[in-house]
Amino acid sequence: MNGTNKNHRIMVDMSTTIVHNGHIRLLKKAKFLKTNKNNYIIVGLTTDCDIIKHKGYKPELSYNERKEVLEAIEFVDEVVPTPWEITEKIILKYNIDLLVHGDDNVNNVEHVKIFPRTKSISSEELRFRALSSIVEKRNFDKPMFTPGPSNLSVYNLFDIRPVFGRDDEEYNNYENVVLDNILKLTGHNHIVRLQGSATTAIDVATSNICVGNVLIVVSGYYSNRLTEIYNRKLSMLKHTSISIINYEDINKEIYNERSFDWIAAAYTETADAFLADIHFLRKLADSKSARLFLDATGSINLEEHHELAEACAFSSCKGLGGLTGAGFITYNDGCLESSSKNELPFCLDINTYVNKMTTGPYHAISSLYTISKNFNSLRNNVRKSKKYFIDKYSDNIIHEKKSQPNLCTSFYRNSITYKKGIQYGPRTAAKNTSIICHLGDAFSSDERIGNIYDDLLIE
Repeated sequence: MNGTNKNHRIMVDMSTTIVHNGHIRLLKKAKFLKTNKNNYIIVGLTTDCDIIKHKGYKPELSYNERKEVLEAIEFVDEVVPTPWEITEKIILKYNIDLLVHGDDNVNNVEHVKIFPRTKSISSEELRFRALSSIVEKRNFDKPMFTPGPSNLSVYNLFDIRPVFGRDDEEYNNYENVVLDNILKLTGHNHIVRLQGSATTAIDVATSNICVGNVLIVVSGYYSNRLTEIYNRKLSMLKHTSISIINYEDINKEIYNERSFDWIAAAYTETADAFLADIHFLRKLADSKSARLFLDATGSINLEEHHELAEACAFSSCKGLGGLTGAGFITYNDGCLESSSKNELPFCLDINTYVNKMTTGPYHAISSLYTISKNFNSLRNNVRKSKKYFIDKYSDNIIHEKKSQPNLCTSFYRNSITYKKGIQYGPRTAAKNTSIICHLGDAFSSDERIGNIYDDLLIE
């Protein structure tokens, strides 16, 4: 390749399933290699069959479509079909003086020039961006004012893959990461995952952990649900009984000499947009020498101090930001050992899930893999969204600040209009009041937090 006037034939090996600026830069470098403007650039374009064989997918653009795009680029003189690996046979066939490739080159030829890949861009990166755009558009088209599931994260979909619960190292890694990160939120020693909702997890927990003499603190719809869950199975729980007090009567109960094994309560009452005082509940439990069990589905990751309870139950799709389908029970040492031994149906026995004797919520857990590594980002977004809403509608807010959960806000209104989106219809709500949930901004970009409320007209 001596001399500057020779018309050098340079092959650039490419698949270009999605053409991007990194490809353009590589072609430009080849064209003007050693400032020689007479270089004749031939793109060795991988065929569709070889892409399917070696990359495992059908390219977004067919060979002919990719060829047409490349031929329109000023640095390309010719495009020819080539197999996955460029060999000396290909070099001879097209009379090539030099092969140019990015630094992921695997071709074994004598004359090759390697250039560093352009950082932060690749066809795979563009696929992720495309998926992000699809998810963002769907969130935009359908604002969610519900308590979960709410708007989507691109990682909900990106992290889903074929998985199985046994002998699947990839899935086992996913599950271990997710469960460890959830335990960091609750501060407990043990975690059980199961197919279903928070209700399923609560049903299992109240059959195995929160048993004995139980005091239920009623503060709204979801703590009332605890009562119903117990009442439907008390005949099955031979050594369990329940008593009920209203949240407002906790102070009175603290000075009552009754004793209990467990205090059961809902940390966040979604349907009433009410936040219980976790320290107050802990004080009640201590006064009774009891343990504290929380329905935490509306509070997990959104509120602090779940470690003040000995056990919690919640779902994957609210404050955790995952897809629906997984219930979780977290608990401390001794909670299972001290429980009464009952003859439970297979699906109510916690050992069914401890020992993984059923199909697990594999895809729901997979959807939490990346998100679980940064739960605080989701939490901060929800809190910012709530602040934005309260600042905008400060005259309409019902509960005082200390009794407001981050998940949702109750407010007075004469009328409310939704330009688009899904409204939350709580199971209990006073006349001329509404509940707005703030998970619709859980995965919004920072500059877009609060824009969701442009679709509301509150009077």
